[in-house]
Amino acid sequence: MLKLFENLCRALEAGENRMLVATVEAKGSSPRSAGAYMLVTARGRVYGTIGGGNLEYQATRRAEALLERTENALEAYDLSNDTAAGLGMICGGQTKVLYRCFRADCPADLEFARKALERETARQMYWMLLPLEAGKPQIRQNLSGARRQFGYAEQGARYYAEQFHFDGKVYLFGGGHLSQELEPLLNHVGFSCVVLDDRAEFADPVLFPGAQAVRRVDFAALREPVTAEDYIVIATRGHLADTDCIRFALRTQAKYIGVVGSRKKVKFVRETMLAEGFEEDDLNRLTTPIGLPIGSETPAEIAVSIAAQLIQVRAGK
Repeated sequence: MLKLFENLCRALEAGENRMLVATVEAKGSSPRSAGAYMLVTARGRVYGTIGGGNLEYQATRRAEALLERTENALEAYDLSNDTAAGLGMICGGQTKVLYRCFRADCPADLEFARKALERETARQMYWMLLPLEAGKPQIRQNLSGARRQFGYAEQGARYYAEQFHFDGKVYLFGGGHLSQELEPLLNHVGFSCVVLDDRAEFADPVLFPGAQAVRRVDFAALREPVTAEDYIVIATRGHLADTDCIRFALRTQAKYIGVVGSRKKVKFVRETMLAEGFEEDDLNRLTTPIGLPIGSETPAEIAVSIAAQLIQVRAGK
């Protein structure tokens, strides 16, 4: 959502209108669940997706027409049987799509976009309320109810309400080739990364332009503020550095601790940790081999498997 709101703010501040297209309800086998968004200009989609295919094509054309008239709309699409065939889709299910025109000459629209961007930039939880009929879009800090709610009612108006909650950081211990492939992937799917290495050439922010922080540290004296919402990926240059990082990780409440390494290295680390007094239950917190088993071999492929596993852990929260 950060890039979406950056785009929206830039457009409104430049005097350009934008149409926000949102999937606000989905039943059955729809292309995307509720909470999929895209921005449309008079020339078509500029950012985001509501699932691709002909539904998105038709929604984009509809958004262009509504934008020309600066109108809003809420429309239902039946993706089953004859209707689905007409749309060129075989998903099945039903989807409701909200079209909300953001006007550059409307102070409330610009205020909404700026508040949302401020929250996204600071990674602070917020609620977004999009009116289904009349009303103004809102950014709220607190709201009772489910994380997503179609038809939330307040003072005679109905809204689509969604909570945006930022997950914990991913601490990447080791700034080598794997982390250089992994950090951009994680950044692209919404994780915030902190990269740590004890070598100056691998603790270089130039290598990780999307990271929240890149620092040179002493692995034997780590003091990172890891919380129960955070993830740890250990991919250092060798056994001793890995052991230092694992020793630190097991003393944190991190929700995920993944360790890159061969069976020989994993065996060495486990034996070392047990000899130091850690219990089997402690070591069972380690995910190793790291990543989903997709037959990955190269650093880029391994990065994909790790990113997929972190998405899986996040989705299961």
